[in-house]
Formats: sequence, C-alpha cells, structure tokens
Amino acid sequence: MNDDEFAKRFDLLMYTIELAKLQTKNATKPIRSVIRTAEALSKLGSIPQVMEQKYIIEKVQTEEFWSEADIFELEAVREALRDLVKFLEKETQKIYYTNFKDQVLEVKENGPMFNVNDLKNYRKKVEHYLHEHRDQMAIYKLRNNKKLTVQDLKTLEHILWNELGTQEDYKREFGDTPITKLVRQIVGLDPQAANEAFSEFLSSERLNIQQSRFIKLIVDYFVKNGVMDKRVLQEEPFKTVGSIVELFKDNMDDARRIISIIDEINRNSEDIVGA
Repeated sequence: MNDDEFAKRFDLLMYTIELAKLQTKNATKPIRSVIRTAEALSKLGSIPQVMEQKYIIEKVQTEEFWSEADIFELEAVREALRDLVKFLEKETQKIYYTNFKDQVLEVKENGPMFNVNDLKNYRKKVEHYLHEHRDQMAIYKLRNNKKLTVQDLKTLEHILWNELGTQEDYKREFGDTPITKLVRQIVGLDPQAANEAFSEFLSSERLNIQQSRFIKLIVDYFVKNGVMDKRVLQEEPFKTVGSIVELFKDNMDDARRIISIIDEINRNSEDIVGA
C-alpha cells in the first residue's frame, strides 16, 4: 500500500466525522480511530513533519476539541494529519485503517457526536493539563531546569491528587514515580534550557564533528523525554555515533563533565529546595 492510500483512508475517516457533524449523528468509532492515530503520531517526535503539527496532534486527543470542534476545525485536522499517517508502522496502520468501509458510524440522531468517556481517564487528563499549563510556575521551572520549592511541590500534588483525580489514581497510573519527575517526563525540557545546560560544549570549537553530534543527541533526548537514564547512551542513536569513552578518550575531563550535567538536569527534576 502506498503513502497516498493511507492519506486517502484518513481522508475518508475525517469526511465521515464531518458528515456526522453536519447530520448531527454520533461518530464515536471514527473519532476513536483519529485519537489512536494522534496518540501513535505523538510518539514520533523525532520526525520534523510530525513536530510541526504537534499542537493539532495534542489537541485532537482532548475531550474539549471533540465537544466544541466545528466543521472547519475538523477539516484543518484532516489537512494537517493526512500526510503524516505514512510515518506510522504498517502493522499499526492496519489497526487504524481497516474496515472503514464497514459501519463506521454509530447512527444516533440528535445525540453528541462523540462519547467522551474514553478521554476521561486519569492519564489523559494529566497529560492534557500539563501540556496546556506549561507556564504554571512549577511546571515552568521543571521545563526550564530550575529547582523547585516545597510550595511548588505542594501545588503539583494538589493539582494531580485533588483537581485531576486522587492520589490512588496517580499510583495506579504512574506507580512510585515522583510527581516532579513525571511532570518533566511529560512536558520535556525546554530546548533553550537544554542548550544552555550544554552551552560550554555547543559553543566550543574543541569538539570534533562526532563529539558535537553526540552532545546534540543528548540535548534532543532531554527536550523530548525530560530526564535521562545514562544507560541510553549505550543504545541507538548514541551507539551509532560512538560511546562517550571512545569519543572523549583524549579528554576524559569532558566526558566526566558531560555526565555531571546529565546528573544535574536529572536532579533538578526531583530535588526540592528547603525540603
């Protein structure tokens, strides 16, 4: 199946939803397919074309969008995402795009276009809230590699354990992951903050091409994932460039400094000032 075929199938999916909107019919099944597609695309953050549509990809995963979207917003989604579905693995695409010619509409006159129960789970509410409130002080600090205060922690606990759900909900979805670390993992590290942390290497002419590439991969990883388990340095894409020991064998002080910066960024996602 070629890329155009995937785009055409996504067109059919969105046209089905748009028609349901015009006819005031329920379109839960195709909407769920779009949401699953957006969830899969959100994991492909290393692809520039996907990153360009990040806002729409996040938006279509929210209850608010499907409750309020008009026909023009639905068409904007179709145009933004149709050329991205080709990046999904073929086996994943089969899950989303087969049987569209079967009954994709749950015909229900004058009802809501989408049963939003699927978007009421705790994890989705947390992820949506954090992405939509990145400038809230505690979230801003975590995104920008700043240390948090005890009050910042209390604020996050209140939001996640009282406003969005309960502490039991949190433990069920995220286990023993500290709240501050979880927030950083979800919102990532601001690119400017990540570049600033490694500025002494990014602006240094003493690094060769492979060393510079290695540092940039670390920066990109932090921007996407927020924190780093140093074991990933032994995996792809780092492995292709070379190990930190090999790359900096002539200056192990640089290697140790890089590791210390990684540790510091990780600590800033958990350490609390005054705790």
